[in-house]
Amino acid sequence: MIRNLVLILALGITLNANINTKVKNLLGSSTYNTHKNLINFIFAQKSSYYKNGQLDYTLVTQKLSNNNLLKLKFSTTKYINVNFRLIGKEKKSLLIVKDILKSLGHYYYFTKEANFTENELLWRIKLKTDVAINPLRLSQSLDKTNSKILNIIKEGSSDYTYVIDFTNSKLAKVEDLKINSQVTLKKPFRAYMISVENATSLNINSNTGNRWHPNITFYDENMNILEIVKENSLKRSFKVDVPVDTSYVKIDDLYSLANLRRGISITKE
Repeated sequence: MIRNLVLILALGITLNANINTKVKNLLGSSTYNTHKNLINFIFAQKSSYYKNGQLDYTLVTQKLSNNNLLKLKFSTTKYINVNFRLIGKEKKSLLIVKDILKSLGHYYYFTKEANFTENELLWRIKLKTDVAINPLRLSQSLDKTNSKILNIIKEGSSDYTYVIDFTNSKLAKVEDLKINSQVTLKKPFRAYMISVENATSLNINSNTGNRWHPNITFYDENMNILEIVKENSLKRSFKVDVPVDTSYVKIDDLYSLANLRRGISITKE
């Protein structure tokens, strides 16, 4: 019994130290020290902020936001340094992060460094903005892709490092042809992205009024390009063979998505 009590106390101390460190990293030392008592009160039930042994950043940042502790607005528009450590599935992870940045309204940045190692991508950007990346919205968006934040570190007054695990990631907003043999899609706002499995070919039929120039890219699970098929002539229907190991298919028009404005139907064979 005494041994169990010691283990419980040790676990409580570990969770307390871990969550306090992560919150301090996220807010920065100054904000954390100013509101330390409030932060300790908010996160009194430490274990409820963990999922599968990992800190749940969606829950943590939601609490910080609810208590007005996320200070994201800058006094003026400026360039900030943002570092992403993307663990697992490097090409897919970069695609996901770029899509999320766009969805959060962060368009104006340029890459300073992109360095691949065996299982990690270090992507450094300089971002022009008047507001920091919202960690709550970032975490919520990553949840939809089955990815998770491991750490957020605020450096100085405005620079950040994000450590994100993409080991089990999936693309968000992808049409599913794994279960269904046919899918009908409406007017696209960007190229169609389709998840496929065990397909030998695809029949693509544009709806009445469409004629398009097929521009089709096949990817494996890690978003490596397997094949690109392009047709310069206008088509109403198009059949294409699917390469082995294909997990995703991007369907676009060679010149303009307006040519697909009435939508398409795709049948898997």
